Amino acid sequence: TNIVALADGTLFVADGYGKKYIHKYDKEQKYIKSFGRPGGIPAEDGKFNTCHGLTVDTRGGKTLLLVCNRESGRVEHWDTDGNLVKVLQRNLRMPAAVAIKGDYVAIAELQGRVTILGKDNSIVAQPGDNPDVLQCADYGLDPAKWTEGICNSPHGIAFDKSGNIVVSEWSQFGRLHLF
Repeated sequence: TNIVALADGTLFVADGYGKKYIHKYDKEQKYIKSFGRPGGIPAEDGKFNTCHGLTVDTRGGKTLLLVCNRESGRVEHWDTDGNLVKVLQRNLRMPAAVAIKGDYVAIAELQGRVTILGKDNSIVAQPGDNPDVLQCADYGLDPAKWTEGICNSPHGIAFDKSGNIVVSEWSQFGRLHLF
């Protein structure tokens, strides 16, 4: 479901739909190890139920992986050896993707919301929050039912060079938001 690389070329692959592990490879793409393990819904800490989005987080001075544990509704820090460091936020709406710019973390939540974390990983904003649960994570939602500035199914996320947040939605019609 995602792949990230460290500065030294080490690769991490989220196998969220298959084995529900994260696989680690060296810079020559040789397999090193897998970590996580599948769990229930929600999976207990240290296990995944659809590890989905990944990014490298160096905000605290140490290189960590920031992992979206989608079906468990969590974003988590893991070290590069495969150990759970900390659950940053719980009770999210299916976190699917994550991006970092400066001190801020932006999380695309498949069930109709974006969550922004500050430097201390507390929630500072939730733009695009959709109050209609029937519209959330609806791949076929008719564009006539879309509301400007309200998300239905955020699936991808990035910061642009100005610090705006670009959100792509899981939709058969294609949809982008700019916050």
